[in-house]
Amino acid sequence: MAKQTINIGSSANDGNGTTIRAGGDLINDNFNEIYSYLGDGSNLNGSLFTIVDESSTESSINVGERLAITGGTNLTTTTSGDSINVTLNTTITGLTSVQTETLTNASGNLLVASATNITEFRGNGSSIEGQIKLNCHANTHGQTIKPQPHSAGVTNTMLLPDGASSTLVSLVATQTLTNKTIGVGQLTGNTRAYTGDGSTVAFTVTDGVTVQNTLVFLNGVFQRPTTDYAISGTTLTFGSAPIAADVITIKEL
Repeated sequence: MAKQTINIGSSANDGNGTTIRAGGDLINDNFNEIYSYLGDGSNLNGSLFTIVDESSTESSINVGERLAITGGTNLTTTTSGDSINVTLNTTITGLTSVQTETLTNASGNLLVASATNITEFRGNGSSIEGQIKLNCHANTHGQTIKPQPHSAGVTNTMLLPDGASSTLVSLVATQTLTNKTIGVGQLTGNTRAYTGDGSTVAFTVTDGVTVQNTLVFLNGVFQRPTTDYAISGTTLTFGSAPIAADVITIKEL
């Protein structure tokens, strides 16, 4: 209903205005519309509207009150006309944790830039080291990179290989090194010393050595691999027993 206005005439008591009864009726109609719009028809509601957050907590905004939109850390709010804009700052500061399982970048690599250019993956403070797991393309299995345990007390830097694409050498896998130069100063081996007794032909060596990487000397005289001795597992066996007091030197390279 549009607002109804009482005709007050052209001058006081000119007899052209709305009658008292009709004027009262217009007043009642106007107030009835107001009370119906801002209340239940009989009583006004002091609350203009109710706001609710993600936790379902409600708050009423009453007549004369203001609704404040605050951005907080890393958020900026602006008002323009009847619009409120909430934007994330270009640079985010003071962020100590991200409660999410997945960080993605739909248009490229996920970039991490820190003032020290170091990104830490922290341990749990008791028994588990910080780790990085690199998954296969199907994310069904992966390989984990982890540091030495706390008990080792190790703080160092590991440089990845330069040059073309390459594969790291493992302590476990059987691998062949090619195109490498090893100086004499870097060659170190395990040396074993025994004494002949005239009957013993078998002597212990390190598991994995072969006649190709083992030098054997009797009293300083070089012994021929395969011809004078053989190796199987952790046992080096002479073709004939060194005589008593023979000095046996086994050099494992």
